[in-house]
Amino acid sequence: MHSFDRPLRIYLARHGQSELNLQKRISGQADASLAAKGLEQAQALADVLKQETLSAIYSSSLTRAIQTASPTATMHRLSIQKLDDLREIGLGILEGRHVDKRDPEACRLWAARELDKQGFSVPGSEGYLAFTARVLGCLDSLLSNSRGAILLVGHRNTNEVILARLLANDFSCAAEINVKNKYLYVIDLAARPEVMTIRLGGEHHGQQYPGLRT
Repeated sequence: MHSFDRPLRIYLARHGQSELNLQKRISGQADASLAAKGLEQAQALADVLKQETLSAIYSSSLTRAIQTASPTATMHRLSIQKLDDLREIGLGILEGRHVDKRDPEACRLWAARELDKQGFSVPGSEGYLAFTARVLGCLDSLLSNSRGAILLVGHRNTNEVILARLLANDFSCAAEINVKNKYLYVIDLAARPEVMTIRLGGEHHGQQYPGLRT
């Protein structure tokens, strides 16, 4: 992990609600668009960041993340830099399947994975160590080449790994973090990183909370 001799602020957002989220299906790297609520969440993100000065916007190359970043990119007149390495973890045969009584096999596999994200392997899935390696490699490259404030738009598992690394220099606790799309995380990197959480949408839209809310 880098030591920082210059101010760097990272705005870290999870994509808004997707059509697969709405249907209670497993996403992984399945390329779903945002649902109506997700489009509203994307606008809420742009609204919260309208007074900020961003030097760059980076997004997972999956559609739901790009759509989430788009209103902010338009507002700030920045292009979205789409990165495959920020994509969600590949979940193999689980992608696109329901996690309820309609699909008992998917329920069993999903429950086993939730108990041991780093050790349990779903058939056809991306290994957790390979996943964290690609995300952290991408993050290190971005940090080495960034100044000012940047927006990263990723996914639940992607952002959990990023948060764990930025705040603790250790991704072993990533499974303990539960990133929600109703929150924007603001991480100020210096000798001692600091984090703040901002509510997106709803009655408390724009409310700022010290620390990490999950």
